[in-house]
Amino acid sequence: MSAQPMSELLADKLAGMILEGKYAPGEQLPNERELSVQLGVSRTMLREATKQLAARGLVDIRRGVGTFVPENPGVVDNPLGIRAEGGKSVPEILEDWYRVRMIIEGEAMEMVAANASAEELDELERLLHAELELARTDYEDFMETDRSFHCALAHATHNLIMTRLIPTLHAAIYYDFVRGYYPQLRRAYNDNVDVNHAAIVRHLKLRDGRGANLAMRCHMLQGIRDLHSILKF
Repeated sequence: MSAQPMSELLADKLAGMILEGKYAPGEQLPNERELSVQLGVSRTMLREATKQLAARGLVDIRRGVGTFVPENPGVVDNPLGIRAEGGKSVPEILEDWYRVRMIIEGEAMEMVAANASAEELDELERLLHAELELARTDYEDFMETDRSFHCALAHATHNLIMTRLIPTLHAAIYYDFVRGYYPQLRRAYNDNVDVNHAAIVRHLKLRDGRGANLAMRCHMLQGIRDLHSILKF
């Protein structure tokens, strides 16, 4: 059996550092020269390891700027490989998506209520207010903040599987499917956030897991109703 290449070993070491929180989501890694000195490796080896991390969705290389940890490290766009196939239309896939999320994210609210720190609950409230403001101005930033809200909920469960699963479900559908319908559903999406995200945060601040669970279920059911209101399937 051949030995694992040094660049792969280095990539695995860096991956562990990222996934264990040494470098937080959104944080820029030290520059190539500095990081190679810290790790005691050549810049050539570090460059190869960084390319491997980028292929695994663990870093985002921005040419001329630097290397950053993405908001959801290790989660690439459409990781489940979902396409409009097998006789299912895009709206039907979206309804399936909402129904699976209703089960998973609804139950996750019980964990958030029990485990979230006060700082995490404050961050959820901040994201809610940011969404409400962006709903009136910039729909691209609104959609990104909406996604950040749900990912923040996942992290606030303090459950390792949930912190990976919910962002994966979002990435599997978000870019290829959801954005295409936003212009038609903009008002409905905004109203859904205004009512149901606010209710989720309100119940979580009270440590009311059951209430937050029901608010999340209402959020997903409203998404399904909104789809049916403009599409025939």
